[in-house]
Amino acid sequence: MSYAHSVPRDKARWVAELRDRIESHEAGTPQFRHNFWRATFDTASYKRYFESPIEKVWSYTLPCTIEIATDRACSKSYIAVLSDEEKGRVATDVRAIVERGVGTNEGLFEYPYKTYAVIAHRK
Repeated sequence: MSYAHSVPRDKARWVAELRDRIESHEAGTPQFRHNFWRATFDTASYKRYFESPIEKVWSYTLPCTIEIATDRACSKSYIAVLSDEEKGRVATDVRAIVERGVGTNEGLFEYPYKTYAVIAHRK
């Protein structure tokens, strides 16, 4: 079984803006959202040894603060390797995006997520 988590950009405009801001630094790094991992299930070796995959998806929200959202965005590998100056700009922009989207209070808000589970049974 394999699990992956995704932040759906269609659930809130601020989420799409936040993702646009941080994903501009991906520079070709592999990302779950590109779905390249799905090609595994089309390979001859997968089809020879495994049944068709079973996929389940759960949508949910996690309690979040502006600080948690900023820390999460800045922990992405392609953000973490930026210069301190550029990371600072990203953090400032992320805070501004979240504040515009959910308000400027320091309370909790809901951060939308999806979890994907793929089950592969051996033949």
